[in-house]
Amino acid sequence: MSFENKKIIHFEKVGLPHQKIIFEWLAKPHMQEFWDNSQEHKDDILNFIHGRKQNYFYGTTQYWIGTIDHQPFCFFLSDEILPSQVDSRPLHKKYLSRTGKTITLDFGIGNTAFLGQGLAVPSLKQFIDFYHIEVDPKADTFFIDPDDANPRAKNVYEKAGFKLVGEFLMQDGAFKEQKTHLMIMKFSHH
Repeated sequence: MSFENKKIIHFEKVGLPHQKIIFEWLAKPHMQEFWDNSQEHKDDILNFIHGRKQNYFYGTTQYWIGTIDHQPFCFFLSDEILPSQVDSRPLHKKYLSRTGKTITLDFGIGNTAFLGQGLAVPSLKQFIDFYHIEVDPKADTFFIDPDDANPRAKNVYEKAGFKLVGEFLMQDGAFKEQKTHLMIMKFSHH
């Protein structure tokens, strides 16, 4: 059964009411396989929730939760990529927005009751629309970078409209030195 275009997904910034559920999701095997479960990352989520200074990644990551009928089921990370942050990453630099902002995303369905229901593609599409309309209209380029060992994610991202532009090795973080795909989605300006 597919939920494509049938369910409205609500997105909001992760807050105190979501703290417990986010950490429960991050402890699940299907999330641990491809999600950063380092203490530094968990601390960054807590800092974000509690409005404290963040210092993981670039210290500017935003965390989002997606719900259907008030049921939390998915988790997004978003972060703006600045040109100075990709000087040593030519592939990323090549595809940065020239006219707006570039946002990198991570996505996962944490609630196991919602797995296998065809929600990944509509969730991504609706989140990108939400971000572009509600959060930052200047966001016209989105990056997502599935691990080479996660072909299912790559397939979902392609169905959601992302284009594969190349591969790279992660330079830092929990997946350092792992082969990763760079996929992009660009909005055209009207």
